[in-house]
Amino acid sequence: MMIAVRYRDGSYDRVKASSLDHLLATNQVELFWRSSGPVLVGRDPIRKQRAVEPYWGEDRRAVERLAV
Repeated sequence: MMIAVRYRDGSYDRVKASSLDHLLATNQVELFWRSSGPVLVGRDPIRKQRAVEPYWGEDRRAVERLAV
């Protein structure tokens, strides 16, 4: 899906959703459009950004062992 954006320099473009995450994280986008209307970065709520670095710690999830 392509999303319309306005960059901080005033130029417009359409980008993939995965690219929008990067542009938001690097503060390159001033405004983008959702189906509900325009979103002004810094004023309107947007989803939280994912961690840039993957988690390298120990896996803490419980592991079930099946009796054989």
